[in-house]
Amino acid sequence: MRPLLALALVPLAASPAAAEPTYFETVVTDTTTPVDLKLDSTTVLCSSADYGALFLKVLIPDLAHLTLLDHQNLGAGAPCVAAGQCRAGNMPADIIDPAHPTERVDVHVQEVRADEADSAAQTCTTTLIERVHVTIRGIDFVHERQAALGTRPYSDCVTSAPATGSDSPADDPGSVTTEPKSSGCSTTGGSTGGLIVAASALVVMRRRRRSAH
Repeated sequence: MRPLLALALVPLAASPAAAEPTYFETVVTDTTTPVDLKLDSTTVLCSSADYGALFLKVLIPDLAHLTLLDHQNLGAGAPCVAAGQCRAGNMPADIIDPAHPTERVDVHVQEVRADEADSAAQTCTTTLIERVHVTIRGIDFVHERQAALGTRPYSDCVTSAPATGSDSPADDPGSVTTEPKSSGCSTTGGSTGGLIVAASALVVMRRRRRSAH
């Protein structure tokens, strides 16, 4: 019986562990644009649209032409950014100043390519992640949207794997391997019909950046 038992254990010991898919991100574009914001009760509010709790939000109409994806929450009337749940010190009253109804802010937008490479299945799945950040009167606001860009040759993921720990634009080598962050607003969005437009816009944005130099 002992030889039979030994033979039965050999295949189990020799079985290689299944490789986990590898996830990594590459910053494709990183822009900062000055924007004049109207800050009053129509643009600064506590809202639960698209999520289950009241969040402090600021509507920024200019995001419609500064971003590729739709950052507008249900029924909001304009794209938004959010600063977490409404609470003491994080309320519309902490932003709105009737004596100063407008504020110039810097809107920071990142377009990020996220790749998931599965070496066992030899597949590569790519997602566009768009992250917005802006500081308004001392409070940080963020928003994130994602759109699946589909699959591509596995070699595309392999050759794009991060060679360093730096977080730099795709015009330079380097990637960041952090998981995508959730913003205060809904972080899903982007329709399949808009993916080709989004991808094309990324190419145009990169060309403009190069020509500007």
